[in-house]
Amino acid sequence: MTAALSYPIAAPPEPGQAIPLAAGVHWARLPVPGPLRHINVWLLEDGDGWTLVDTGMDVPAARAAWEGTLHAYLGGRPLTRIICTHHHPDHAGLAAWLSERHGAPVFMSGPEFSLLQGLLTTAERPAEQARRLAAFARDGLDATDAMRPALSGQSYRKIMSGVPADVRLLGDGDVVATGRTRWTARLVRGHSDAQLVFHTEDPALLIGGDQVLPRISSNIGIYPERADPDPIASFLASFDGLEALVPEPLVLPSHGSVFSGLRLRLAELRSHHATTLEAVIGLVTAPATAREVAERLFRSPLDSLNLMLAVGESLANLEHLAARGRLAVTEAPGGPRRYQPRRAF
Repeated sequence: MTAALSYPIAAPPEPGQAIPLAAGVHWARLPVPGPLRHINVWLLEDGDGWTLVDTGMDVPAARAAWEGTLHAYLGGRPLTRIICTHHHPDHAGLAAWLSERHGAPVFMSGPEFSLLQGLLTTAERPAEQARRLAAFARDGLDATDAMRPALSGQSYRKIMSGVPADVRLLGDGDVVATGRTRWTARLVRGHSDAQLVFHTEDPALLIGGDQVLPRISSNIGIYPERADPDPIASFLASFDGLEALVPEPLVLPSHGSVFSGLRLRLAELRSHHATTLEAVIGLVTAPATAREVAERLFRSPLDSLNLMLAVGESLANLEHLAARGRLAVTEAPGGPRRYQPRRAF
């Protein structure tokens, strides 16, 4: 019989609701537009207040939950600390708003705060907007009227409540104490440049952010704001440290259900990415841009945001293969770069 992940919680919370999960740890869900439908966030009992890990996106339904059902769930105890695992809007979208309402500082890694701040201020920096659009055009993704909001960063701004005023930085190995529980921060790369996950041994839990999801693989892409030239290599390299966690923890992912079977899931993700890389090789029979590869790899019609994500993910695969000598890259002056099979001489 093939091993399978185990899902110990029969009934996850509905979006806008929360349930107890373990001693001092509570699982809340917030609604997210689109196919993901929700993000999981974590409420950690912390003395007279709560530490919140991730905030939800700045959309009306998520604000309504924090003002209604989740406000009631807090039981009159304020948020005293807000942690954002990374800068993506479903994880940090309401950080500024919640921080102001509760007078709570926001904690995140330095690189992730820089990404958040940079994307939110792009509209005030025309040169940066032009750089972003040129970078996307280099890979065949032109700034049409439909694409411009996603490519320029305007779409990001619309679902973010702003730059938090009180930000404290966390790094790899830092310890966050909530009540009697000590959580060790671990910096993992791939999905973003410096995402933080949090591990505690008693009970054995891993707040895994978007690094390890039970049913889907996170977007691993190259985008103009990112510093990592090979996020697929970074993503796969992060697995070694996660596999070394003893005892194997219950995983608290940002999407999907809480699960056990971390090592099994990491093996599945390794296999998934190996299969995808081989599929990309098979799609590049002649010189092709990242957009052309994305349209072959993701066959369904894509809206502007998902087309941008598909091109970023395809580019990450192409660059990973090029770095290992399996593809060659050509770029004519003023034209897009293309990837092609590397010929033996």
